[in-house]
Amino acid sequence: MKDLVKTVERASLGFDTKTEETLGKTSFLSYHIATYNSVNGELGLADEPVTVDEIFDYINDLKHEGEVTNMPNITKLDILLTFKLLLKTGLGKQTTPNFTIISN
Repeated sequence: MKDLVKTVERASLGFDTKTEETLGKTSFLSYHIATYNSVNGELGLADEPVTVDEIFDYINDLKHEGEVTNMPNITKLDILLTFKLLLKTGLGKQTTPNFTIISN
């Protein structure tokens, strides 16, 4: 019997490349924002707001420490968009009049 060749193909959702890239960044950021909030909760900071700058620094720390492989290029605008989407879906709460700080 011949050896089976195992391959992994990237599944497309039928969106254009830019949309798929944005969805990938958003899911990546949602996970890491939740992780950041979880750690804050363990430190007794559960009700403290989380800023775009904090998440940006956290993601860059992960990148430079080599903790995450194949990390997408994340900008502060990507983080802001993710915060807005989390607010719209009811997974976060706004703590200031602008969208630069959220807490969930």
